[in-house]
Amino acid sequence: MIVVDTNVLVGLVNPRDEHHRAASGDLQRLRNRPMFLTEPVLVEAVFLLPARPQRRLLAALVDEIPLRELRDPRDLRRDVFDWLDRHAEHNPDYADAHLSVLSGLRRTVRIWTYDAEFVNVWRRPDGSPVPLATRR
Repeated sequence: MIVVDTNVLVGLVNPRDEHHRAASGDLQRLRNRPMFLTEPVLVEAVFLLPARPQRRLLAALVDEIPLRELRDPRDLRRDVFDWLDRHAEHNPDYADAHLSVLSGLRRTVRIWTYDAEFVNVWRRPDGSPVPLATRR
């Protein structure tokens, strides 16, 4: 199960983004695998793509891939805030924290991201590495 991070969505929507080429190529390789989107990632992507045409492209992309919404039946907020406290010296954002916590609860989750902190800094709540869908 692949969960998409914000930088992938922005890269796919914005041809000028530094991750556009990688995201487009990786999408072709990963297209046949189930892909999911979390609400924190979608909120962050909408914030980073403020123009109406960008948001329309984002909406079309979510439908085209298709990206299904991944909701955990548990309320993860407390776990996410605890994770944010543990990593506070690195100034993490809520979406990264949510993805890290989610990957610790659902062992089949792989995060599709270009954020180097997922390799070098972020860990699951148990301290193990966050598994990634691609390597850069």
